[in-house]
Amino acid sequence: MITDQLLGLLKIVLLLALYAFFARVLWAVWNEIRVPAVSRVTINVANPEARPEVISATAPKVSRQHRVGSLRIIAPADMKGIVVDLGSDDVIIGRDETCALQLAPDTGVSARHAVIRRIDGYVTIEDLGSTNHTSVNGKQISSPTRLRVGDRVHLGLVTLGVEK
Repeated sequence: MITDQLLGLLKIVLLLALYAFFARVLWAVWNEIRVPAVSRVTINVANPEARPEVISATAPKVSRQHRVGSLRIIAPADMKGIVVDLGSDDVIIGRDETCALQLAPDTGVSARHAVIRRIDGYVTIEDLGSTNHTSVNGKQISSPTRLRVGDRVHLGLVTLGVEK
């Protein structure tokens, strides 16, 4: 025969097991949605002159939406998730070995496709006369265009997301 004390103890054990299960589910969800601390960067290490520098602490003040710090490759799938940190130097994107961000030939990107510059604290992108053009948020650009956090940049078959 089960006593009231034993039933009370079983209730507490069941409640603790339920809380432990709930905590484990929350931990698993948190690990899935948080941003990883280490990012993979595809900066051309063979050409040190082409590497962007770290932004200095004396950078001009810009609005929150224009505080661009990196680009993340969204497509194609085999390159998805690669992050390129932007510094104060120009970042030339293309297939050429001298480009700071060198992409594969099968991506539809020209040898020297586009350049990303930081001008007065704002990050701009300019098409360098590429065959497949450059577009920002689906609109083809013909002059230097300011980038904002959340913009999508299309270079051939490659899609980049603009991040803080």
